[in-house]
Amino acid sequence: MKIRCALFGLGLLALAALQYFWLSVSLERLPADYVSETEYAAKSRGYATPTSTEEEPERVIRRRDQALSASSDYAIIQGDVHWVTASGVVMFEVLNLYGVDRRTRKNLPGYGNEERFGQFLFPPHTLKQKYDGWDPLYAGPHLSNYDHEETMAGMPVYVFNFVVDGIDETAGYSALPEVPEKYRATTYGKGRIWVEPTSGIVVDYNETGVSYFIEPKTGERVGEITQWSDHYTQKTHVAQLQLAQAARSKIFALEIWIPLGLALAGIGRLAVAAVYHRRQRGLPVAKTPAFIDRCYRAEAAR
Repeated sequence: MKIRCALFGLGLLALAALQYFWLSVSLERLPADYVSETEYAAKSRGYATPTSTEEEPERVIRRRDQALSASSDYAIIQGDVHWVTASGVVMFEVLNLYGVDRRTRKNLPGYGNEERFGQFLFPPHTLKQKYDGWDPLYAGPHLSNYDHEETMAGMPVYVFNFVVDGIDETAGYSALPEVPEKYRATTYGKGRIWVEPTSGIVVDYNETGVSYFIEPKTGERVGEITQWSDHYTQKTHVAQLQLAQAARSKIFALEIWIPLGLALAGIGRLAVAAVYHRRQRGLPVAKTPAFIDRCYRAEAAR
């Protein structure tokens, strides 16, 4: 009986280690059926051509990411972004494919519709450091720098500042009458991202930016396409907070509470085996905790 008890205790300790070092990592991968939708309220002033009159429409930005296929290591994600005016006119839209590492959330070279690097999403256990990023919100890379920590909805949140420096977004503005036939488009932007660090989920976002008409031969700016500012809608902000809270609780359970429970149960079984061994040999036994003594008596009665 004492051997079975000891082996069971060792098995629980091994299971605790397995849960912590392997199962938790596996269960925290990006879901194979991953879908995410976010919405942004935007204000802008824009021009359909370098010589057209200024328009100042309020716009809604919608981003949707969906995994089309997945293996154990990566997912192929379709990411699309649409800028739509209040009247329903599409001003900007892009649709791309991204190959994403399901564990680190990094872009994988050779898997998307173009070569990309950096993070598609912030990773679980986000650190206070710099991150290269490349996601559907921009047609090129951006750099996010950790700035400070805040508390939001009772959770610690890391705040990052990001910069987008002169990326080519001609494809996104191809709905305009003179793009790309006459002009190309270049975008500059900056903003802030609030990240719940345990899950890596973005819980708030805002940015400002400007896009220019570019003369292809000279590379000169010949006018603004649009200046804008945008941020998460209240509905998206609340939804992202709820997702982060749920993911954070799941990670704590997988990495802390389940392994800790298994380890304590294993130590308890080993203690029972030790007490039984000493009593069998007639050795003095120190006073044992009540729960161990009860477990010993139950085992001895079998």
